[in-house]
Amino acid sequence: MRDTLARYTDVLFRLATGSLVKPKIGQSIDDLRDRVCDAQSNAPVIDRRLRELPAGAQALVRLMGLSRCPVWKAGHLIALAAAAGHADGFAPVEELLGAGVAFPADGGDSKIADFAAWFGQAGTLAAPVFVHPAVLARARGLVAAPPAKARGTVLGASDGLEWPLRIAAAWQRSRAAAVKTTLAKTLFKRDLARLQSDELLTSPFAESAAAVPDAGVLAFEWAVAAGLFRAGVNEFVAEPAIPDWSESPWPTLAHLFARFFAVETWDPRAGYAPSEGGLNPTPTAALAVLDQLARANAPRTAAELAGPLWEHHPSWPSALSRDDARDHGAAWVEAFLQAIAGPLRLVEAVAGEPRAYRLAEFGRHLLCGDPEPPAPPAFPQTLTVQPNAEMIVYRQGLTPRLIAELSRFAAWKRLGTACTLELTADETYRGLESGLTLAVMRQTLDRHAMRPLPANVADLLRRWADKRERVTVYPSATLVEFLSPADLDLALSRGTVAIKLTDRIGLTADGHDPDFRLLRLIGNREYDARPAKCVSIAPDGLTLTVDAGQADLLLEAEIGRLAEPLPLNGTAHRQFRLTPASLRAANSKGMNLESIDRWLGTRAGEPLSAAGRLFLTFDPAPRPQARTCRVVRLPSPEFADGLLQWPDTAELVRERLGPTAIVVDYDRLPELKAKLNGLGIELEEGL
Repeated sequence: MRDTLARYTDVLFRLATGSLVKPKIGQSIDDLRDRVCDAQSNAPVIDRRLRELPAGAQALVRLMGLSRCPVWKAGHLIALAAAAGHADGFAPVEELLGAGVAFPADGGDSKIADFAAWFGQAGTLAAPVFVHPAVLARARGLVAAPPAKARGTVLGASDGLEWPLRIAAAWQRSRAAAVKTTLAKTLFKRDLARLQSDELLTSPFAESAAAVPDAGVLAFEWAVAAGLFRAGVNEFVAEPAIPDWSESPWPTLAHLFARFFAVETWDPRAGYAPSEGGLNPTPTAALAVLDQLARANAPRTAAELAGPLWEHHPSWPSALSRDDARDHGAAWVEAFLQAIAGPLRLVEAVAGEPRAYRLAEFGRHLLCGDPEPPAPPAFPQTLTVQPNAEMIVYRQGLTPRLIAELSRFAAWKRLGTACTLELTADETYRGLESGLTLAVMRQTLDRHAMRPLPANVADLLRRWADKRERVTVYPSATLVEFLSPADLDLALSRGTVAIKLTDRIGLTADGHDPDFRLLRLIGNREYDARPAKCVSIAPDGLTLTVDAGQADLLLEAEIGRLAEPLPLNGTAHRQFRLTPASLRAANSKGMNLESIDRWLGTRAGEPLSAAGRLFLTFDPAPRPQARTCRVVRLPSPEFADGLLQWPDTAELVRERLGPTAIVVDYDRLPELKAKLNGLGIELEEGL
């Protein structure tokens, strides 16, 4: 807020904040800015200012207060005001800005002299507007006294864990690699397809038969809005842990409810639907539906809730499909209530025909100011770890905090009344990298397990943790590669290097550079550069010679997968040999002929030799055959052509070996000799 107020011109600053604070004689602008910021949490001042607002601005800030979302795009605010019956364009937003209740939030550095001009310069509909959370809390009190809870038989109630589970699973499944986005800020095709086809994220809800379109995509986008990912350059990177999820479901559900209105790429009927050039009407239409329920004194059907939207919302009717437009969007409202509002425990369905909806107890707390409902009964012992490292967790004892804790080190496999997770090495490593320790993971399992942890699973966790804890991380280091193990041992004895990483690679104790005066350097390598050609292949096609001046330390590990080292021959060049055993071992570990060719092309400039291919691709069926035959060499290719064409001799030739050589069965050579004698040609025999 201070940064934004610093962009106001003096005239605009005094106009926009004069009703909040009265300047004192000689008071500086900086002091006034501090007083304006402090006034945002001054309840009597804010209440008075809110009551003085025009009706349109008052309705708009009340809706923003119901959402608990402090930042909205100006286009959404215009749509919200219209849905509330105040179709005055930018005027209600400008009135909030001019009253010192709302502020531009575009993060620019240019001066603001007029709010209408800023609205045009900041991207019109996409210009963001910020309202202090303390003001939003006071604005919720502008709604009329909430009606008494209507009576009726509830058809079914959610436990509120469906979306926390899917959001946590979407975060967990995107930890291994960043989720890419296009320049248009839409999901990259490969990542979109993965989220749309993920069987876990798109599985049916445990407490509802209604299908949610693109539930996996919504879970990911919701996780981004909830702060579980940080935005990079055309990508989203998962945070190390899920922060601030509470033991009681209500604070977490309230947080997810507020962050839902920041999701602008999903539609209850169409699924993933990023807007092209405009704004997705889902956030504003959803808030308008909930506002109607907050002001209703009886359950409302989807058709009754859709009617005012169809009449007043400026963009929602045009975004409906042709089928949804036939019932004026009642199916859209029904889908939203079943997919979002019901699982968040905001609304509940009342028995009757047609089905009607009313605010649930938690919904009345959020939207009508009722007291927070009591926390559900606690069942701390709710999971069982099996000897195969799979874990069964029963929903009755799950809490948002336990979901967040388990998601850090156990992989979700199935969601339902009884959820299934699996303890794996990869997830254990990620849990340790996020700041957990083996003791904390064991404590979580022991505290919530109905039976003691199986001994073999405890041993698995310990061994996985031990592998990671043996790793030492140096922020920067220089590795020194010696020509022989003896050279490295000599450097260790002299103190040039202190740590022996392999039989030929050493490292200084603190990771800093060694004293290069004690070393005879024959090459160095910058690992930001592309891999260099540093291997030559001998004429036998199997012997690989390494150029030490061009090689890097990664080469040792790479070439060791393909070839066996040869004894050092006293030169600066190390040699390796491709053997049938080494190539077949590489193939069994996932290196096929294509990947071997690609590696040799990068490192040696040519593909695998014919001898190497023989070792790798030989098929024992059909078997090689050995026969006793005679090779006949002829004076010219034309002579051979004639023998192969003449029927009397063609049947005697088994195979042509080349332009002037043929193969004849051992016992038929006399027949060929007789045929040639008939032509006056003598065949000479020799061993």
